[in-house]
Amino acid sequence: MFKEVLQGIRDHVDGALAASLIGLDGIAIESLKGEGVPLEVMGAEFGGFVKNIRLSNTELNTGDVLQFSVVTEKYVAFLSAVTTDYFVLLVMRPDGNYGRARFELARAKQQLRNELT
Repeated sequence: MFKEVLQGIRDHVDGALAASLIGLDGIAIESLKGEGVPLEVMGAEFGGFVKNIRLSNTELNTGDVLQFSVVTEKYVAFLSAVTTDYFVLLVMRPDGNYGRARFELARAKQQLRNELT
């Protein structure tokens, strides 16, 4: 089921290059790799970012991390929470459709949540 959900995201988002379901530790459960996209490294790094944000969050009292994004010259990456321990990482081209990406990530959250809890 995980692969089908990730494929749906990649198929419906213009500019999508790769998608992965990852644990908070950054280890991929399932991935659809894109050519030249360092998906495993990105997943590990973003998992670390979320952990750091959570630590900072205790002082800021802003709540759980629901979505995190990084925009670079080469990629736009969205890390979207499915549960507190699992995230979907979507990597796309900078000219991709951000709105559709966020919509598909929200849809994936609903589809995956029951499987992961």
